[in-house]
Amino acid sequence: MRNILAAAAILFLAACQTRPITTTQEHPVPPGAQALPLNAIELAIVEAGARRGWRFQHLADGQVRATYTKWPWVAEADVLFSNRSYRIQYVSAKNMERSNDGVERAYNRWVGNLERDIAARLDQIATRR
Repeated sequence: MRNILAAAAILFLAACQTRPITTTQEHPVPPGAQALPLNAIELAIVEAGARRGWRFQHLADGQVRATYTKWPWVAEADVLFSNRSYRIQYVSAKNMERSNDGVERAYNRWVGNLERDIAARLDQIATRR
């Protein structure tokens, strides 16, 4: 029993590792999707993130706030986009922030998944046009 508790504690500590906040790069919108109106690109971003449980709030033309909650953690990021490119910008990581400007590694994984999902959705739209 003691070995099981020790193993569980080690796994918990490994899962809660702190990482620097990942800054996403500017990604080009695929050429086949660049002719889309801005609201269609926004819809593609929302559809891509909704599949993993992200919720979105329209902030301005070319900007949506993405929120992902996995109790007790809440990740927020702004997706800034145009017809030519998009990027994801850190807003907050409630209950995930750590010392030295780090966050739980789950934040970076969630944002990385969102980044890949947006790219895949835009590629899918571009190939249909």
